[in-house]
Amino acid sequence: MKKIVLLLLLLGGSLHAQLLYQITGNGLKEPSYLFGTIHMMPNDDFKLSNSLKRAFDASSTLAMEVDINMSGAEKIAIAKQVLLPEGKTLKDFMAEKEFIALKQFCMDSLSWSESKFERSSKLKPMFFSSIMIQESLKDMASYEMELNKMAKKKHKKVMGLETIEFQLSLFDQLPMTTQIGMLQTDLENNLHNIDTLVECYLSEDLEKLNVLMNAETESYPEFTELMLNNRNLTWIAAIDKQMHLESTFFAVGAGHLAGPQGVVALLRDQGFKVTAIKQD
Repeated sequence: MKKIVLLLLLLGGSLHAQLLYQITGNGLKEPSYLFGTIHMMPNDDFKLSNSLKRAFDASSTLAMEVDINMSGAEKIAIAKQVLLPEGKTLKDFMAEKEFIALKQFCMDSLSWSESKFERSSKLKPMFFSSIMIQESLKDMASYEMELNKMAKKKHKKVMGLETIEFQLSLFDQLPMTTQIGMLQTDLENNLHNIDTLVECYLSEDLEKLNVLMNAETESYPEFTELMLNNRNLTWIAAIDKQMHLESTFFAVGAGHLAGPQGVVALLRDQGFKVTAIKQD
């Protein structure tokens, strides 16, 4: 399960030496900011730097990958979207021995009941993995949730670079064999704790993160192209437009920042000055 943990938490790619950036130039009247998040981490390790808070306070709007503020009706619609076709479970898409191994892992390592596993097995593979990550962390924190609370408290606008429906639909574009393969690859291993990943993230250890993330994504080029590179390209137009309207604090998964197809490089290609800010 190590691959699933790393892919979903950081979503691939190497990182720059910093996770917080100021964006200026190219006709902007005021700076905007870009921050690379980790979507889930142990609460004890969670922190917000003073420089991050200053950048957040200087911005008028919070823009995340998706706007997590949803109505009850929207939540119900999304809940349906993460399910396998009616009457299907993971058992229908996995070899029997692999399904048994998955069930054993969830019941032994995560202390799931039989009924909880049966309910969860109706989820599509990637969302099943997400539930396992949450269960393994127990007391977890989320930058997206915390930033959203801060935005509400300070009466800032919140927006998404894409809709949650679109984001979830991307998983459906991955062949089921790929989705199941990502589950099966490491079924023989326990769900690793993420201490090393979190340590690298907090210290912004470029070299170690490069090794971890490149190893996790090289087996799934279709995942990287669909979930990382294509989305980065799509976001640039939305980011450009929003920054010309008002100062905005953009918070996206840290794996989206780096490389020639990362958000930082793409913004620089558009003529923006993207300057790393050391967190204090």
